[in-house]
Amino acid sequence: MTGLGPRTPSTDRRNRVVLAALGLLFTAVGVVALLVGVGVFGDDRADRPVLDPDARAFVADHGWFWPVVGVVCGLIALLALVWLAQQFRTDRSHGLDVTHDELGDVHLPATALTDAVEDDVAGITGVRGTRVELRGRHEPSLEIAVRVARGTDVPVVLGQVCGPVLERARRALGRPDLPAQVDVTAVGGVRRGPDVR
Repeated sequence: MTGLGPRTPSTDRRNRVVLAALGLLFTAVGVVALLVGVGVFGDDRADRPVLDPDARAFVADHGWFWPVVGVVCGLIALLALVWLAQQFRTDRSHGLDVTHDELGDVHLPATALTDAVEDDVAGITGVRGTRVELRGRHEPSLEIAVRVARGTDVPVVLGQVCGPVLERARRALGRPDLPAQVDVTAVGGVRRGPDVR
């Protein structure tokens, strides 16, 4: 498994809303500044300084102004760091709790399962590569991406993955209901397999 994986849907939705709002705001400010600069609102406004004398006098007369500006800028920077940290969140699971009993807990690392499934899929005729990820911390599911060679019978590969490969993984985990999503990539595009429940 390589890379960080996709962000969660809520993170993606939040990003779209925030970035669209900021884009509209900055576009509007830029258009207004451009129109003022070229004199659409009159040459008097175009020739005025950015901060008029009243604004400069207000800043000079109030010692608290720059500390407040500093705090606001610090808060903006903190929010930007929180947003940046959100970009790296994934719903990838680090493992599964297989059993809980009086003797203790058995935790299976995700890599043990994903490596076993990758090896199993790699043995199918025509498969050139595979990537398996365990997703979801509370409702785990498998995401299996398979790359096949040109001319490979994709339905046969899909049947092998959705049939024997998933059955072995589910049996090994003792989770006959473990859902999976299979994507088979052939030369010329992606064929998205079924959600296997």
